Amino acid sequence: MTVLALAAPRRIIAAAAVLTVALAVFGVPVANHLSPSGFQDPGSESASAARLLTEHFGRGDVEMVIVVSSPDGVDSPAVRTVARDIVTALDENPHVAEISSAWSTPVPPDLISTDRTAGLIVAGITGTEAQQQTYAKDISEQVSGERDGVTVRTGGTAMVNVQITEQSQHDLLLMESLAIPLSFLALVWVFGGLLAAALPVAIGAMAVIGALAVLRVVTFATDVSIFALNLAAAMGLALAIDYTLLLISRYRDELSDGADRATALSRTMSTAGRTVIFSATTVALSMSVMVLFPMHFLKSFAYAGVATVAFAAAAAVVITPAALVLLGDRIDSLNVARLARRVLRRPDPGPVPVQQRFWYRCAHGVMRRALPLGLAVVALLLVLGAPFLGVRWGFPDDRVLPPSASAHQVGDQLREQFAANSDTAVTVVVPDSAGVSPEQVSGYAADLSRVADVAAVSAPTGTYVAGSRTGPPSAPTAARDGSMYLTVATTAPLFSEASEIQLDRLHAVAGPGGRAVEFTGTAQTNRDSVNAITSTLPLVLGLIAVIM
Repeated sequence: MTVLALAAPRRIIAAAAVLTVALAVFGVPVANHLSPSGFQDPGSESASAARLLTEHFGRGDVEMVIVVSSPDGVDSPAVRTVARDIVTALDENPHVAEISSAWSTPVPPDLISTDRTAGLIVAGITGTEAQQQTYAKDISEQVSGERDGVTVRTGGTAMVNVQITEQSQHDLLLMESLAIPLSFLALVWVFGGLLAAALPVAIGAMAVIGALAVLRVVTFATDVSIFALNLAAAMGLALAIDYTLLLISRYRDELSDGADRATALSRTMSTAGRTVIFSATTVALSMSVMVLFPMHFLKSFAYAGVATVAFAAAAAVVITPAALVLLGDRIDSLNVARLARRVLRRPDPGPVPVQQRFWYRCAHGVMRRALPLGLAVVALLLVLGAPFLGVRWGFPDDRVLPPSASAHQVGDQLREQFAANSDTAVTVVVPDSAGVSPEQVSGYAADLSRVADVAAVSAPTGTYVAGSRTGPPSAPTAARDGSMYLTVATTAPLFSEASEIQLDRLHAVAGPGGRAVEFTGTAQTNRDSVNAITSTLPLVLGLIAVIM
């Protein structure tokens, strides 16, 4: 790289600029193709049950919850008119599967708030994850708002996904708008010169843009999580600054030792450049093992991590030497520190022996007291890490969004005003129900309803509350194509110990007629995903240790 940088620095910079523009045009729109989900293990029990529900029963891939509320109550003519118009629009939408409404006959359970001022319309949205967001956003824009004193808000998993994507894009822009200026100011403080400080930031921007382009390519083959953007942006800027700072500092040291520019650049690339490549290789290999996790959002970290590290290292070792050759003495121009000294009429500082510099003295002080300082740092890290022992694993839901988001508002409303929250419900699928009698299904549903914190069980044979049947069948489409499903409404909070105990007890109930059953729902999906991570983690950590 030294020979190439010395021979054609302008061509390298020009080619890099053209490539960056092309990658930006292709890669920046990647956010529109990323998924806010991907937390589920596709080979798990919950994923298998969810696929059966979609294929056999036409259940939407994600659920959209529309809350229609008014102080006059759900039975007022204005509310009924608005709800009827929404249901009609949803029924005509080709991207909506099944629809449940608080204004249908008979009224499905738990779709009316306890104070009867709000009712729910629940619709299943079909399509790929990217399409679901588009369809859900269009529906939300069509129905949301206030008319004739009736308020309509949209939420549910479909809108959570839409608003997480939008919030991630907003947060990414905010993060970069803060990180880049602050990083630039820190580099100005370190280097003094504006040009020298601008070079690492430019390298970081190129690394992030390159990573976005790679993620865009990956989306053509598989799902990529929206959270990969945050990782790419953070790692790209940090690594590029780290690598470029190392190269420029070594280059300046060689010049200060009396080497000419060509020799200084050659020594820099053979030492610091080699370190950059070795470091990048180690980081990239360590990040790549995350592809072993079955969940797409963790695989996405592998894609983003490897791409970002590769572009950061390549840009650092290719563009930095070319920029150093091209700028020459101008690398130290626009020196803010020198300008400040002139304004304040202070003399330039003389050379300081390395033995008198802060970091030299600090390093020697640490080595003289290695054991006590090492133990103190370990103790501090243990104290800081102690809260992790009480961690509760859980999926991101509407509560990760700001309170102003409609999905968050709907989620709060469901938790506070409705007897049962569809997010907490557990769906039990019987893949092979051929030959199972209605009496056996009724007995199974009744047994499920006796489990602690179960509010009701909706089955093809009726609804069971506290072990007793209370009305007509509430799930008439719950048996089809030799399979069936039952919905268990629960009051156990998600991701709590009570929810985990309840899942264990529900699993312990023998299936109808001795048939195998599969569970799905947020609680079961969360359990499957946590199990997938914990079972794969030893292998991943072992491989990282070997790589290191």
